[in-house]
Amino acid sequence: KQRSVNTVEQVRYAIDRFLAFLAEAESIGLEVAIDRMTQDQVRRFGIDLYRKKLSASSRSTYLVVLRNWFRYLARRPDLPAGAPVNPDLIELPKHTRPVPNPDERLPVMLTTLPPAPDEWRGIIRRRDQAILETLFSTQLRVSEVVGLNRSSVDWAQGIAIVTGKGRKTRTVFFSPRALEAIDAYLSVRTDTFVPLFIHHDRAHNAAPRDKDGASMRLTRQAIEGMVRNYARLAGVEATPHSFRHYGATELLRNGADIRTVQELLGHSSVQTTQ
Repeated sequence: KQRSVNTVEQVRYAIDRFLAFLAEAESIGLEVAIDRMTQDQVRRFGIDLYRKKLSASSRSTYLVVLRNWFRYLARRPDLPAGAPVNPDLIELPKHTRPVPNPDERLPVMLTTLPPAPDEWRGIIRRRDQAILETLFSTQLRVSEVVGLNRSSVDWAQGIAIVTGKGRKTRTVFFSPRALEAIDAYLSVRTDTFVPLFIHHDRAHNAAPRDKDGASMRLTRQAIEGMVRNYARLAGVEATPHSFRHYGATELLRNGADIRTVQELLGHSSVQTTQ
């Protein structure tokens, strides 16, 4: 289904956790035959997740994975009896998704980066400023920011075409401030690496064979940590995802319809946007 690497890993982890539960709590080996799995075991797995104090949304994630897995097993030609567990009978915990309430002070983060004490930290500061401006103007997911390359940006039109969740492509728009910040950052880079945003700490060095600098690409975790750090310095509550919530709210306040916001955010369902 062309899912992202993160989604595939999440699915694998959820299934492995279910099999580990069967091994520990049910005394069934990890190589358990699929036809020995029961509806009651899935129910007890859900109870076990609750006892481990996982949130309702986290428990739902695990159980939705199991639902889809058993649906897949039901279509397997080598399992003539179908899936041993009816996926439609796997109950999900009831929970209401909290309404996003982005911190109205979010723009303060763009103007409160501390001065750099030396040239090396000056490069990092320019990079971080460019990332914050990009998040603010494009409402990109952090994984999409990570995936940007130098060639991704159409400087003449101020846009980029990105591939998001479910391999869906969409056009995002950079503000003049974001383009200026990115240009200022690239102007002090001496490399020819492909990624738009890269590591500049001394712990990262590209291998001789890594001509494109793939190993230097900034990670999702690095951007999340950077945003948390600057949010703390600015006295703002924010994560990279907060920029999406803030941007969507501003679009709606300025008269954009919900379908336009859905398209700009790259949501597959308008219910997610709502």
